[in-house]
Amino acid sequence: MPIDFSTEYSKRSDDELLQLASARSSLTAEAATALDAELRGRNLTEFDRVEHQRFVKRQEQREARKHRRKPFGPFKNQMSWLDILGAFAAMAMISLTYLALPSRFHLTSDWQEAAVCMMIASVLIAAASRGIFWRRIDFWMSLGVSSATHLVVVHSWARRVAVLRRGQGKLATLLGFVLFLAVYGLVRLLQRSFYGEEASDKGAAIKE
Repeated sequence: MPIDFSTEYSKRSDDELLQLASARSSLTAEAATALDAELRGRNLTEFDRVEHQRFVKRQEQREARKHRRKPFGPFKNQMSWLDILGAFAAMAMISLTYLALPSRFHLTSDWQEAAVCMMIASVLIAAASRGIFWRRIDFWMSLGVSSATHLVVVHSWARRVAVLRRGQGKLATLLGFVLFLAVYGLVRLLQRSFYGEEASDKGAAIKE
């Protein structure tokens, strides 16, 4: 029994039709003719097909990035080995730049301890968020606020105990992640309260 392509395509969604239009070379002449008629009936143009293909490609890229992620400590399924190497390279560059400065520009020991804890936390947060949040203004605002708060809190702690022991140093670094999550969560909550979820997502993104 021959297939009634017109009836078949009338049941398909716009996305399915646009996907078929992108694979036109695999269709028979009869199927292509019926597809063109259905597309015209729905006012779907070549521009719609191209935009749909771009959307599909972006989705495939996101899925591919998810599959490339490797588990690593607290950033399970977030940081790839490239992210990890980049984070350590950034920390090494910051440290070398600081050491290259004249001694009069160096921080006191208590501020240095706080700065090291803050740097490690901030760089790792930025590296883990590279493929997700880098294009969001609210991410960078939250990271800036939480990093400054982290620096001040750890400095006060270092002054109180004189020298941070190894366990205390780890806890002080972990505090940076907690502060970031708290600040970012608060910022997102405020955005949704004032603008709604959809509006906040659009407004927070950095325009290309």
